[in-house]
Amino acid sequence: EAGDPAHSELIARVRSDDPELRMPPPDSGKELTSEEVGILERWIAAGAAWSGHWAFETPRQPAVPEVSAHADWVANPIDAFIAAQWASAGLEPAPPASPHMLLRRVYLDLIGLPPTVEQADRFLADTRAEAYDQLVEELLTSPHYGEKWARHWLDAARYADSDGFEKDKPRQTWMYRDWVIDALNRDLPYDQFIVEQIAGDLLPSPTQDQMVATGFLRQSMLNEEGGIDPEQFRMEAMFDRLDAIGKGILGITVQCAQCHSHKYDPLTQSEYYQLMAFVNNSYEGSRPVYPGPELAERNRILSEITAIEQRLRCEMPDWPERMMQWAESVRGNQPSWTVLDLHNANDNAQRYLPRGDGSLLAQGYAPTKFDAQFTATTEQPEIRALRIELLSDPDLPAGGPGRSLDGLCALTELRVEVTSAADAQQRSVAFAVATADFANEPQQLGPQYADQQGKRGCTGPADYAIDGKDDTAWGIDAGPGRRNVSRRAVFTTKENVAFPASSQLRIHLVQMHGGWNSDDNQTMNLGRFRVSIAPCADAAADPLPASVRDIVESGRTFAQLSPQEADEMFSYWRTTVPQWSAANEQIESLWRAHPPGTTQLVLQERAVRRPTYRLDRGDFLKPLEEVFPGTPGFLHPLEPADPPTRLDFARWLVDRRSPTTARSIVNRIWQAHFGTGLVETSEDLGSQSAAPSHPALLDFLAAELMDHGWSLKWLHRQIVTSATYRQSSHVTPEKLERDSANRLLARGPRFRLEAELVRDIALASSGLLSRDIGGPSVHPPAPEFLFVPPASYGPKTWVHDTGPAKYRRGLYTFRFRSVPYPAFAAFDAPEGTSACTRRSRSNTPLQALTTLNEPLFVECAQALARDLLRRPIEDDDARITLAFRRCVSRNPTSKECEILARFLAATRDHFATADDAAELAGGAASPPDLRDGLAVGELAAWTAVCRVILNLDETITKP
Repeated sequence: EAGDPAHSELIARVRSDDPELRMPPPDSGKELTSEEVGILERWIAAGAAWSGHWAFETPRQPAVPEVSAHADWVANPIDAFIAAQWASAGLEPAPPASPHMLLRRVYLDLIGLPPTVEQADRFLADTRAEAYDQLVEELLTSPHYGEKWARHWLDAARYADSDGFEKDKPRQTWMYRDWVIDALNRDLPYDQFIVEQIAGDLLPSPTQDQMVATGFLRQSMLNEEGGIDPEQFRMEAMFDRLDAIGKGILGITVQCAQCHSHKYDPLTQSEYYQLMAFVNNSYEGSRPVYPGPELAERNRILSEITAIEQRLRCEMPDWPERMMQWAESVRGNQPSWTVLDLHNANDNAQRYLPRGDGSLLAQGYAPTKFDAQFTATTEQPEIRALRIELLSDPDLPAGGPGRSLDGLCALTELRVEVTSAADAQQRSVAFAVATADFANEPQQLGPQYADQQGKRGCTGPADYAIDGKDDTAWGIDAGPGRRNVSRRAVFTTKENVAFPASSQLRIHLVQMHGGWNSDDNQTMNLGRFRVSIAPCADAAADPLPASVRDIVESGRTFAQLSPQEADEMFSYWRTTVPQWSAANEQIESLWRAHPPGTTQLVLQERAVRRPTYRLDRGDFLKPLEEVFPGTPGFLHPLEPADPPTRLDFARWLVDRRSPTTARSIVNRIWQAHFGTGLVETSEDLGSQSAAPSHPALLDFLAAELMDHGWSLKWLHRQIVTSATYRQSSHVTPEKLERDSANRLLARGPRFRLEAELVRDIALASSGLLSRDIGGPSVHPPAPEFLFVPPASYGPKTWVHDTGPAKYRRGLYTFRFRSVPYPAFAAFDAPEGTSACTRRSRSNTPLQALTTLNEPLFVECAQALARDLLRRPIEDDDARITLAFRRCVSRNPTSKECEILARFLAATRDHFATADDAAELAGGAASPPDLRDGLAVGELAAWTAVCRVILNLDETITKP
């Protein structure tokens, strides 16, 4: 008890001789010393005053320390907090970094690219005190700032261009990456940056950008292996999303609470699933989106269509009455359809989930060529028509109704057998006529749907589905902007196929129009579908869109329709008015010009709430009690709402009272600048985290960040203009002994750069770098064997880009999760399988082998050599100096120049007669033994020199 150590259970446990009772356990390696036990006894005797963990208290702005000993050195409050801890350690600040060192450091930190020789000369020639501050502002406004800092956020977002797991299919998610770049360039306040990523779809009238932002939570891996249960891996994605929120936003480990209450932090298992309830109500499909120029073109087209329709209304003032008369004329003109209860009759690994309306949703593995068979029983005495409805669904790519990347599908063949329930007689159904509400003109599918012999199927009218051919299919491609809507086809039979008693139907939905590679999104499968029967021999596909049919059949008056319903009905009805044929064709012409767009994984809230349960040991097959959206009790309270939404949760994350959100991002940005965060365990600020090196500074910056409108650029500005940041990174033996890890920051940061920057530096130094920003990911050269078994589970498509795309920044390199890009893997780039808030940093011989021999790095050396030889420079030392400045931003020392000159002479002698000169110079030379107008031997010699300089430790290290 407090005040009485002699009767304390805690003291009894730590002093016990019984290994079963002693704490910590004797075999834990964490036994307390006598001195530590004495501290506990004195603490209990003094009343055992208890305070919560520092990270779970709202940041309060501490006073800036007075540091008279270093008052002249202090440039801003950061320095005061840093210097305040030096006295006890006997440390002094390092001298300022040399101008070229500081220049290179701040360029690499803020935009991730080295300064050009011209940029360096301009900075070094300006001796004004404010020149550095002006440079910082210039870099913060550079569009490359967003590229540099997006990379750090995308690690936490586990960004990749593929699904992961066995198949690891490519996915279109690059617009989310571009949104992050743009948001950082705009200096979107960090609190809004988080809100849009967690709940942008729930904001009032969300923009496309705000929808795309929700791709943060949709970066989870997706498993479409054969035989999987889709719900199991949907739940795995939920666990991953909470992990990303925990590590990437809150800076707290939460994932262990999926199985049990957290062992170290006060997070219960029930609270974990309450958090999950916020993110467990989204659809899992993708939606069409449009890059900037395409979005502008789409908006123009839709505006013109709206204007034409408005003109038609003006030309016919009584259009409401006429439209409702038409509605009356078509009401009730459809047969009565009986929806069949379909049951999957074969195991093709694709899973079919009932949607509650008689339709099935295909999920999981997507075979590319197969005969999907279903059985259904009916007691209808007459069957003369069969209707197949292809239904859009937010859980499908682009909303469906198919499973191709753009939501299309193709029905190759419909076959039906009917068996009598009474005597097992069987009939094969012969179809007479096929009609559809829409079918595309006959067209050959794209190259991605070819078989291994290059043969591609054709899609067209509905009767292609009953022509007995495997290379034709009913197609529904209405073109961009109109692909992802429900469609229907009706197939009438030549005779009644029902038996007098009940009949069992075996329905074959043959789908043979996918490509040869099921691991590469080459499916054209039906996504969601429903099958119905009717006794009408003259049945035909209803031309009215399903939504318009629902409005018509409701029997409401025009005044009872909503404006949206009236507009939707008008857009169909106008196509039936003969006098508007010219306007209708004008509108069709506009639709044909609609931009193609792409797709993006986003959050789309379900209208009907999906229940969330606490899971026994995290097993999705063992649900316990239902839980409802809520937040952990040990953090700040959630504003009252009934019920609280994901938007409420997003705002809770960035509430000013949040103990960890501001601290977490401040810590990660500090980590990026100095190599280690103020808290080393940047993914975990909880009770098991490393102790903060400067706790008051962390709180000060967190509070100041919020006070300055959550501006990340403000935070960067404070850091890079501090005297702490501008110190020389040279380390003395004394400082190495007293602070080997530089946690007290009595010298500047120096560490090897991240994988992407290593490549970017080589490209920039050589002059090859393409500085284009954004767009689809690119495929630079990579070994062919990586993309076929056994290196890859299944064959993958990797068509090498050429031209400028080949030389894009590393941020834009296509990332397969299961096949990491080798040059990045060598430099510790994460695979994107889980949230990563701090990369490991190794130094291995493989890294030197990469920068010496990887084809693109060799090409960079060749390009740099060509540039040096083309310049009007006669002196070798001058060329060496220029190459050195291009790579490391400084002049070489006389010793370095001498060594490189000797190496150049040796390589000239070697390549004068060597057979490999042409290879190193960039390929076989043509007579008169020249390459790009340069002598092959000379170019090869200079290429060798440039390889050395590009491979220097200093080239890939922040100075």
